[in-house]
Amino acid sequence: MMIKRTLVLGLVLMTAACGYQLRGAIDLPEQMRKIYLKNASNSLQQQFTKTLKASSVDVVKQINQAGLVVAVFNEKMDRRVLSLSSTGKASEFELNYSLDYELQDASGNVLKKPQSIEITREYYNDQEAIIAKTNEEVIIQQELYQQAVKTIVNTARSDLTAK
Repeated sequence: MMIKRTLVLGLVLMTAACGYQLRGAIDLPEQMRKIYLKNASNSLQQQFTKTLKASSVDVVKQINQAGLVVAVFNEKMDRRVLSLSSTGKASEFELNYSLDYELQDASGNVLKKPQSIEITREYYNDQEAIIAKTNEEVIIQQELYQQAVKTIVNTARSDLTAK
């Protein structure tokens, strides 16, 4: 029993020593440990919270608690038909998510001038599996929000660590 404990402890220490991190964990500067989202949709706020949870980042409710403010402008999710079937029903859709954002400190000073993000995904609409396709669209939307969050965080991290 003692040998097993020693072996497990040794493996844990070796794993920690090699810099292993949980999947999804991002090493962020101290200024980014508390983020406030200004004018973001509920969906984007939820994805920020979910994505950054593994990195010990708090999405705070009040701007004065934040080390970094992400001000969101012109956030929009569009869906358009790409093609129709022989019966006139939509067989392919395109989802387009776009937003502009600016990085600020808690006092409103601009740290990074406005940036734009535009992400597009296409998917096939199987007329035989309507419910499954509705679920697929929701999943794709979540992936679009997640990619936007990662883009914003990576931009902020590279700009803040360079200063």
